[in-house]
Amino acid sequence: MERKSKVTQSAVNATCNHLQDDNKNVTVNAVIGVIGGSFSTVGDMVKLWRDEQAAHSAPLLQMPESVNQAMNKAAFDIWAAASGLAGESVERIQKEAGGAITKAKAELSEYAGEVLRLERELEQANLKTIEQIKKANEMQEAAVKTISENAGYVAQLTEKDSQLYSLKADYSKLQSELVEIAKAANKPARKPRAKTTPKKAAE
Repeated sequence: MERKSKVTQSAVNATCNHLQDDNKNVTVNAVIGVIGGSFSTVGDMVKLWRDEQAAHSAPLLQMPESVNQAMNKAAFDIWAAASGLAGESVERIQKEAGGAITKAKAELSEYAGEVLRLERELEQANLKTIEQIKKANEMQEAAVKTISENAGYVAQLTEKDSQLYSLKADYSKLQSELVEIAKAANKPARKPRAKTTPKKAAE
């Protein structure tokens, strides 16, 4: 396959001049259609050709002084009007910004007051919570003490029940002994037997 030759500035310039001489539009695509190349490469070269054409073109006619003064006056009037509009815009923007800042400061003050109020409420709530925790701890300690005391009372009652049971047993035993003693005291005494003298043996 035959390799295409590299596009050069001179080839682009010649093609542009030829298109211009034929009263055709000098475009990048038109040049590419004649000599080939990429759009980016040929585009830069066509632009360079146009810049050279503009540099070699005939100088413009000198502008009359009256036209120059009229243009300067028109430019001054336009600048003065633009400055006035700009000043009004700046003043309006400053006024609006001042109002917005004032409103924002008022809202910020309200928010700051609300935050301060909430912080105070939170502090009070924390104090109440601490007090409630303290009371709960005291109540828990009192409950533990009461449970301990109740356990002691239960132990004492158990010991008293044991002593009472023992006393009841002793009382029953003593009562039985008293009954036996009373019975023994009320039983009649036996009469002593008369001793019989044996008869003498018959003499």
